[in-house]
Amino acid sequence: MGTVSEKVLEETKLFRAALPGLLEEHRGKWVCFQGWICTQLHDDEKAAYDAAVREFGAGTGYVIAPVSETHTTPVTAAVLFGLSYA
Repeated sequence: MGTVSEKVLEETKLFRAALPGLLEEHRGKWVCFQGWICTQLHDDEKAAYDAAVREFGAGTGYVIAPVSETHTTPVTAAVLFGLSYA
């Protein structure tokens, strides 16, 4: 099944591949993304984070990210891997 970091890395790759389509429909929103699917849309990071934790729980692989060209590293990947997403 893989470690959480492996799952988040895979979801990050899927998110990046889906980003062009997400930009067309959801630019400026925050998404919860898992399994090639944008499961939720939110207006801000906190709302997206809270909803993702409720939906997916801790210790699972998912992405919380802004739908924007300027943020290429999803927040969950940035937190997990200690990266800056700015």
